[in-house]
Amino acid sequence: MDPLLREHKKHAMAGFLSVLLTGVVSIIGIVNWFSLRGLVIALLGYFKVDPFKWQAVDYSLLIILGIGWLVFVYFSQYLFKKHALTGGLWKSFTKLLSIQAWILFACGLPYLLTGMRSKLETDWILVAVEGVCALVFTILSAKLEKKAIASDQN
Repeated sequence: MDPLLREHKKHAMAGFLSVLLTGVVSIIGIVNWFSLRGLVIALLGYFKVDPFKWQAVDYSLLIILGIGWLVFVYFSQYLFKKHALTGGLWKSFTKLLSIQAWILFACGLPYLLTGMRSKLETDWILVAVEGVCALVFTILSAKLEKKAIASDQN
């Protein structure tokens, strides 16, 4: 096979995989965006901040988190494309997923600990599942990192 064609196919596949995985993490990023925003609004209510000031905080937070989400999407697409070409794509994917799962877990925990949300079993189960997923992705990312380091040394 022609080396130039092989290189072109490699770049095309790396681009396709990076866009696909970026779509996955960006959707979870939107969920994180709204979870963080909802948590801040709930905490404003819990600490009895004047409700007339909420709108300014809400709009500012919406813009700041939106810009942060957009930066995250561009960064993750760059990272996935780079690692798809050099190896370690799944390591970086699981690392970003674990970070996002930890953010979701951290956003759900204060609701339950402060009593801002009903103490339904489903709320506890959801937070527990988020925590377990975060732990699993963290462990999986560490194992893939360890495997990548071991293969680099050989």
